[in-house]
Amino acid sequence: MCHPAILTAVSVIGSLAGAATQAKGIQQQAQANAQAEERRAEVAERQKEVNQTRASFERQRSLERHDRMLGYNRAAGAERGLSETGSLTDLQDDNALEAAQSIEAIRYRAEGERGSLSFEAATARERARSHRSAGRIGARGAMLGGLTGAATTLGNAYYRNAASIR
Repeated sequence: MCHPAILTAVSVIGSLAGAATQAKGIQQQAQANAQAEERRAEVAERQKEVNQTRASFERQRSLERHDRMLGYNRAAGAERGLSETGSLTDLQDDNALEAAQSIEAIRYRAEGERGSLSFEAATARERARSHRSAGRIGARGAMLGGLTGAATTLGNAYYRNAASIR
């Protein structure tokens, strides 16, 4: 049979090693979660840029469509011998208003998407910070648990040894 001091030492070492391993695992998991959140933030930032580029392209296409429509209307009016007054002007004004509204709708949608993606990115970064903080706290808790377990083992061994001497 092993000497009680050896068993105590093995128990203390096991408690400390287990706590260190648990602490490392907690930190690694927290770091992995934080990195995943930071990737989500990067994706949101990239998507925001893509959306802005797309919105610029759509605005440009709307302007080009308006210019083409204006050209078609002028050509059709000239073909029919109409002057650039009266109903032809009203039609051009309606087309200009429609184009302006279309461009404004594109801008408004792009601003909304940009705001949502900015919020999403900021929230993901905050979750990353929280994961890191939780990892540090969890690791400290695991180490503290291991230390108290080792201290309990040593205390029990001391009191058992003291009781056996009396």
